[in-house]
Amino acid sequence: MFDLIQTKAVENARPKGEDIFSVHHDVNDCSLYHEFASFEPVPVEAVTTDPNGIVDMQRMKYHALQNTRTNRVVDVVPFNRATYNLTPHDALMREQADILSRSGLRDYLGNVEVCDRIYQEGLRVHRTIYFHDLIDRSRTRTGQEDVSRCRLDIFNSVDKSWTLQVFSGAYRDLCRNTLVFGGEKAYHQKAKHTINMSSGALITKGVLGLEMWDNQRETMQAYREIRMTEKQFNDVLIDSGMIDKVGKVAANNDELKVNQRKLGTLLDLYGKETRELGQTMWAAFNALTHWSTHLPDAKKGGRDEKKRLDKSLAVRNLVQSDAWLNHAGMVAA
Repeated sequence: MFDLIQTKAVENARPKGEDIFSVHHDVNDCSLYHEFASFEPVPVEAVTTDPNGIVDMQRMKYHALQNTRTNRVVDVVPFNRATYNLTPHDALMREQADILSRSGLRDYLGNVEVCDRIYQEGLRVHRTIYFHDLIDRSRTRTGQEDVSRCRLDIFNSVDKSWTLQVFSGAYRDLCRNTLVFGGEKAYHQKAKHTINMSSGALITKGVLGLEMWDNQRETMQAYREIRMTEKQFNDVLIDSGMIDKVGKVAANNDELKVNQRKLGTLLDLYGKETRELGQTMWAAFNALTHWSTHLPDAKKGGRDEKKRLDKSLAVRNLVQSDAWLNHAGMVAA
């Protein structure tokens, strides 16, 4: 069924040296990655010889990568599965498609252009989604109208040569060295492929950046320009009531400490966001979004969705609180 339905990307595939490119119009079509860039970890074994000349194979804790379509083991540095998060390309793109289908951008998916790129036999990939019905109009220095299509970009690798990177915004070009030329980014974040990396959280924030670009651009721009230090973010978290007191006794005693674990998690996320976004309310907002969408301790099923909903409601209450709005210079509705 997969081959019968999701074949447009494969049909349009064009080689360019060792690389493969394809342009199509369906964010759900991940067939190019499935066909040419599917990998599985395989254990590494060391060849040993004892004093009697008997050769033996000793299994190591490290793994290599095997291309499941060609069965060839590719030339990569062995990795430890206990610390490295192997993120399959096709699974990553399917996750993005699922998040888009549930987002405020779903109405724009009927008129998109998807550019899939596979580099170095599938070790690295880059997907761009152009939204033809979501454009940014501005003026050049000479007064002429300048139009940029909004887009989403994802870079990924399975050999640790690239971090996972997510871009969103209205800009013209983004090269393999991830330098942006022209236009403006709504969001950019990158993460190493560690065991705790959340691809879903990064994708969600990239999509959210375009949602706010479309619906609440003035609010997003204000968040990007308003400075918020770690201390100020700390105070807003506490003053808004988002960081609860630990235990029933603490809840009735302002002198007792707040939930330091939860507070520390949010401040750590804020610190990571500031590396790309600076000490701004936009960095704080993205830290909150990451926290609400990343559920490392939740189990699959209903409990997972309940925890996600509870976190989303907590974030919504915070951005509507007097503490947050006062810092932004906004008035509560």
